[in-house]
Amino acid sequence: MAKYATDDLADKVGNKYLLACAVSKRAKVLNLMQEKDELASNIKTINYAANELMEDKIKIVNE
Repeated sequence: MAKYATDDLADKVGNKYLLACAVSKRAKVLNLMQEKDELASNIKTINYAANELMEDKIKIVNE
């Protein structure tokens, strides 16, 4: 799993605040998936969420 620089992620999203909100929200969902054994328990959810964002597997929608 690749690791990305915070600045690269922030450039992709728009700003660091939005990045922190989006990645933490996704990580919470991933934590719930780990509790239900839908996702491996040895995965760090913050890193996994950041990778999903950088690889365009998740999309940020402004509400």
